[in-house]
Amino acid sequence: MTRILQNSLPSCFILAGLGLSIAGYSSLGSGIRYSQNPFCIQGSAYGKLMARLSESTIDRVWHLGVEELAPHGMGDHDHSKCDHDHDHDHDHDHGHGESSHGAHEHTDMATTDHDESWIDLGKEWLQARSNAGYVRTNSHSLSQAHLASVYLDIERMLLRSFKMDPTNYGAYDSYHLFLTTYDFGGSPQKYEQAKTIANIVIQTAMQEKEDPEPWLTAAAAATNLYQMASAIYAESHTSQPVEMLKEHRDRIGYCLQRFQQIQAESEAKGIWKNLSRDRQMEIAERSNFLSRTFGQFDAMIARAEAKKAPVESEVAEREKVEEQE
Repeated sequence: MTRILQNSLPSCFILAGLGLSIAGYSSLGSGIRYSQNPFCIQGSAYGKLMARLSESTIDRVWHLGVEELAPHGMGDHDHSKCDHDHDHDHDHDHGHGESSHGAHEHTDMATTDHDESWIDLGKEWLQARSNAGYVRTNSHSLSQAHLASVYLDIERMLLRSFKMDPTNYGAYDSYHLFLTTYDFGGSPQKYEQAKTIANIVIQTAMQEKEDPEPWLTAAAAATNLYQMASAIYAESHTSQPVEMLKEHRDRIGYCLQRFQQIQAESEAKGIWKNLSRDRQMEIAERSNFLSRTFGQFDAMIARAEAKKAPVESEVAEREKVEEQE
């Protein structure tokens, strides 16, 4: 009897532990909250780095899935073997150096050049194996169901990248274009999502006091908000309200003003020079484009007020006539 109790005692402890665990878990009920930002990586320095690094991954998925092309520098694309049409001009100049035909010629010369070291030959062999993974072998285009699946994967990647750093221009602009392009988004729900992320960018930039680039992204988001708001007037061929023009002008102008102020402070402290020359030029080009767009608001407001003045005078005259009667 004692031996039976000794053998069953561990099992009793195990069952009691399981029972207590189940009771404790059930008592929590709906009080358990799952973090939407694990390890607080979204918005952190690591999150901003991941948002910048994810651009190349999204570019590969876009080329392979949507455009059905090998990513830049990754294999060749034989248009003669495909039965699908390319509606875009894919003559990109990305500064990769040699063309695809030049790469083949270089490979052929490498095999015949006996002076080349075995290390270089090994690197070229590995690069060829890597490129082979991106060469399209199917002569048929993707089905609509497959394309829908690819679009969904890309949207998830864009949303994840945007959450990592809402003020990253590449992450925001790519997600905005995806949502507002008819072939991928373009629905009323997607347009509302585009407005939501634009407001998130502006709200996030409001907290930035040291880095000028988020304010430039906020100016781009404010410009996109204006374009979405003015679309209905462009479709109906009606004039835009002066109040709406002034509201969007003030918002975009404030973002550009904050960008210029923080950039000047960054230059005075010597922080701006730490950026690479390419990134400085990219930011300068973006700033010039947004500044030119912002400069058109005064002319649009003047035209809208000129159209509004005769209408207001007619209404005032009618009111005077009614008062006299």
